[in-house]
Amino acid sequence: MKKTLFLLFISLNIFQTNAQTIEKLKCEYQETPMGLEVLNPRLSWQMKASNRGAKQSAYQILVADNEADLKKDIGNIWNSGMVKSEQSIKIDYAGKPIESRKRYFWKVKVWNEKNKPTLYSEPTWWEMALLKKEDWSAHWIGKNGTEGKSIELQKEFNLSKRAIRARIYVTGFGAYHLIFNGKKIGQDILTPGFLGSMKTLPYQIYEISNDDLSIGINFITATLGNAWQKGNLPNKLLFQMEMEFYDGSRQTVISDGSWKTRLSPIVSNSIYAGEVYNAQLEYGKDWENAGIMDDAQGTPELKPLIMPQMQIIKEIKAIKITEPRKGRYVFDFGQNIVGYAYLQTEGKATKEVELKYAETLTEKGLAEQKGIKPTDKYLLKGYGVEKWEPKFSFHGFRYVEVEGLPKKAEENTLIAKAIYENIPFVENYAYSDKLLEKIYTKKPIKEPNFNESKAVIAPTLTTEVKIFDTNYGQITSQSSMQGNKFSLKLSIPANSSVQVQLPLQIGKTINNIKESGKPFIVKKKPVKVEGVTLVKTEKDKVIFEVLSGTYDFIIE
Repeated sequence: MKKTLFLLFISLNIFQTNAQTIEKLKCEYQETPMGLEVLNPRLSWQMKASNRGAKQSAYQILVADNEADLKKDIGNIWNSGMVKSEQSIKIDYAGKPIESRKRYFWKVKVWNEKNKPTLYSEPTWWEMALLKKEDWSAHWIGKNGTEGKSIELQKEFNLSKRAIRARIYVTGFGAYHLIFNGKKIGQDILTPGFLGSMKTLPYQIYEISNDDLSIGINFITATLGNAWQKGNLPNKLLFQMEMEFYDGSRQTVISDGSWKTRLSPIVSNSIYAGEVYNAQLEYGKDWENAGIMDDAQGTPELKPLIMPQMQIIKEIKAIKITEPRKGRYVFDFGQNIVGYAYLQTEGKATKEVELKYAETLTEKGLAEQKGIKPTDKYLLKGYGVEKWEPKFSFHGFRYVEVEGLPKKAEENTLIAKAIYENIPFVENYAYSDKLLEKIYTKKPIKEPNFNESKAVIAPTLTTEVKIFDTNYGQITSQSSMQGNKFSLKLSIPANSSVQVQLPLQIGKTINNIKESGKPFIVKKKPVKVEGVTLVKTEKDKVIFEVLSGTYDFIIE
C-alpha cells in the first residue's frame, strides 16, 4: 500500500510539472519580430500552470543561429545556464555579438516553486535588420523632373536556382507600392509610413518564400506616390533584395541605374484629396533608365520599422444604394469609415467614373463635401471588367457618390475597405487572457482617443495627422506647417463637437477660419461662421468650440 501511494505521489508530481508549460515567447514585446536593430533584445515569456501557487523560481535560455542545434538543446550563441529568478519579462540577451541579417532561434525552460524544471518551450526566433550603413549597397532611384508626380519603376532579373532565404529591404520618399512577380509584397499600405522627420526614414523588411520566386526571369514593379511626402519633392525608391542558396552562394538585386522608369497611370494623388487614375496609360511604352538620386534629399538615417503599418482590416458592402439624381448613385455603408472604395465596372475606354466621399448628405441626398472635398477618379481602359482602388490616398466617409458608371450600380460595384494601424497591444502579464481580450482594441490610424467626453484638439505648430475615435465616428485632425503659414484642417462627424486650442506666438494671430469659404476674423470683431464659437483668447492660445463639419484654421 505504501509503495502504491509513493508511486501515485511520484506520478502526480511528474504530471504537475509537465502541466506547467512555457508559452507566449516574445522578443522586444513581439512574436517573431523581423528587423530588430536592438543589440541586446529583451526576451519575455509566460508560465502556464493548472495548479495553485505555481510560480517560476529559475529559468534557462538557449539561443542558436540554427534550428538543428536548438533542437539538440545546444545554445551555440547563448546559454544562460540556470538563473535563479522569478523574472520572466525583459530579460536582456547576453550572448555573442549580434550580426546584421541573421535569424536567431531561442527557447526557454523554467524551474517551478518546487525547484522542478519544466520542458523547454517550443522554439521561436527573431531576425536582425541591416545594422550598419555599409550593409546597404542600393542607390536611391527615381525619374528626374517629376517632382510631385507618381512614377513607376521596373526591374527584371534572372534566377538560376532556388533560394533557401530571400529578403527585401525597401523604403521610399513619399510612399511605395511594391509588386513582385505579379503579387503585392506585404499587407501594409502607404508604406514606409508617416514621415515625421526628414532626418530618419523607416524601411520595411519582407520575407519572400520559394513559391514566390521563379527559376528564370523575375519581375519587380514599384509605384511611387506623394502620400506623406512634404513639399513638391521627387518621389524615389531604395530597394535591396538579398538571396542565399543551398551551396552558400548569394545574389543581391539593388535599385540602380539599370531599372526602367516612366510616369505612372496615376495622373495625380493626394493623401486626403484623392487620386486620379487613367487606366489607358497602363499600355504606355515610354520607359527610360532610372536616375540615380542619392543626394536629392540628403542622406537620412534608415530605421527598420518592425511594427505593422496601416492595413485593410475589413471590407464593407453598402447597406443602401440610392439614385437621387439620374446617373448619380450614392452608396451608404452604414457607418463612418477611414479607408477608401474598391471599384468594379466595365465600359468604353476614356469613360470617367468619379467617386465623391462624404460623411453626410445634402437635403437632396447627394454627398455633402466641404473643405478638402475628397474625390477619386478612374478613367476606363475599355477592356473587360476593370477593378481599381487608390494606392496613395484615404478618406473619412460613410457615403460615396458615384457618377459616370457605364451601367446601373450594383452591390459589388463599390466596396468600402476600412484601414487601421495594426499596432500590437503590450500585455501586462498580471492580467488574464480574458481580461486582455476585453480591454484590447485595435488602434485607428493615428493616436486614437476613445473618450465619451468632448475631444480636445491642441496641435503644435508642426505637421502631423491625428484621428480620434468617438461614439459618433472619427475626428480627423490634419495640421501642416509651410514656411510661416500653419494650417489645421478638421473633419468632425455629425452629433459631435470638439474644443480646439490653437497655439499663438508673438506677432501672430488667427487670421481666419474657412468653412465654405467664409472667413472668421479673430483679431477684429468675430464674423460668425456656423458651427464655430470663439470661447476666449489667452496669452499663448485661442480656444474655440467647433461643431460637426469640415474647417480650415490658419495662422500666419
